[in-house]
Amino acid sequence: MAQTMFDTVLSLPLFQGLSPDDLTRILESTRLRFETLMPETQFVQQDDLCNEVIFILGGTVRCTTTAADRMWNVEEVLPVPTLLGLEVLYGSTRVYPYTAYADTTVRLMRVDKRTLAALTSYFEVFRINVLNTLSALVARQRQLQWMPAPQTLEGRIVHFMRNHVQRPAGYKLFRISLSTLGAYLGEDSRYISRALHRLEEKGLLQMNRRMIHVPAFENIIKETL
Repeated sequence: MAQTMFDTVLSLPLFQGLSPDDLTRILESTRLRFETLMPETQFVQQDDLCNEVIFILGGTVRCTTTAADRMWNVEEVLPVPTLLGLEVLYGSTRVYPYTAYADTTVRLMRVDKRTLAALTSYFEVFRINVLNTLSALVARQRQLQWMPAPQTLEGRIVHFMRNHVQRPAGYKLFRISLSTLGAYLGEDSRYISRALHRLEEKGLLQMNRRMIHVPAFENIIKETL
């Protein structure tokens, strides 16, 4: 393994705090699968069973999450390095909540469930990192549940968006009709259209044929919530 890849693995959230010697022992005794994917390669399918975690080491990844009623979806570009699958690896709902594609050439590492359990058992710092990561996900969800209700329609729209993204920053693409968004918010589609156009006039999003492009989600949150 090249030194740069070695350093990248040690910088991953679950591996932080491990020494180079620890990682060398892991590589010698466990099966970590490294892959390079070409652009447009799909490597995760929404609703498929999750039996591993996937670490994105380099490149650009797009994730698309589709609503249960199949009426709309949201596409996101995820930061690198990032981790997919840990939140659904255990429990009663062990399926991926999104579909993931390589947007550019992507380098990733797969760790199966048995290997992850062995690392958690053997390395205390790895176990703490797993717990910290899961705790952060739970805390974020709880924080969202108790946010005060926005007073404006623009705020309600952005609040709806924020509740359905993995990360409240970066580029987002919502494929949703005005009537569907209005039905979710209990508002007439005409008022939804006017509110979206007000946000568009501020440069916070762009609308185009049942699609809402948000270039920088952190900016629209700062402006409306």
